[in-house]
This record gives sequence, structure tokens and C-alpha cells, in this order.
Amino acid sequence: MKNIRETVRQLVAKYGCCDPTQLCEKMGITVLTHDLPASINGFTVRMEGMPFIVLSSALESFERRITIAHELGHIVLHKGTNTVELSINTSFCVNKYEREADCFAAHLLLASSLQELDGMETVTSETLAKLTHMPKEMIEEAFFN
Repeated sequence: MKNIRETVRQLVAKYGCCDPTQLCEKMGITVLTHDLPASINGFTVRMEGMPFIVLSSALESFERRITIAHELGHIVLHKGTNTVELSINTSFCVNKYEREADCFAAHLLLASSLQELDGMETVTSETLAKLTHMPKEMIEEAFFN
């Protein structure tokens, strides 16, 4: 997961921001909103080589931000990979890709605070989860494991 932290750092340095929506805009990734089943927050699709993120119209603003960051993680980390196809046609463990995308999202969403947090001894996963509205498990996987 250390490579993911470095990937996020390089992306933020290249584009000068850590907001997932702004990054998508600067990277030419279109974000669309659509009515999706309740079990789906969003997904990534490529059409004619162009990446799109499709979000559920039912998401709250903080859920939307987390989902965009997660899907951006798939675009950056898993180029050319179709997880739906992998899960149906192979025995490959798609959960690995989901954990990596979660880790990417956590690092991206906390990128502006990482330097301040590095020196603090009392930062907990619960504190970070409350501050960011991210699931505690997502924070723990990215920063405490």
C-alpha cells in the first residue's frame, strides 16, 4: 500500500489539488449521475478509451466525494481492468482491487492533512473517520495496517 501513497502524492503534485472532483476535471474524466440500484454507489466505465465515473443520484455529498475518490483509484491503479469481467470469468480475487481503490481514496481524501498527521501520536482511525465521513475500516486499511 506504500506505492499507493506515493501514487497519490505524485498525482496531487502533478495536478495541484487533492479534491477528487477537481482531479477528475483536470484529468479529463467525466463524472455522471444516474439512478442506480441501492447496492451500487458508483462504477467506472470506458467508452472509446475515455474513462467515465457513474455515481448514484441517491448519494449524500460526503458519499459522493468518497465514491469519486474510490472510482478514481480504479482508473489510476487498475488501467484496462474490468472487475465485473474478472469476477465472472476468472478466479481472480476482485476484493484486492476494491481494497486498493479504498486505500487510494483514503490517501487522496486525507492528502492535505498527511504532513500534519505524521507527527501526531494521538490520531486514531475513529478520529479520522469522524473528520472525513469515511468508514473506519477504510481508514484502518490505508493508514494503520
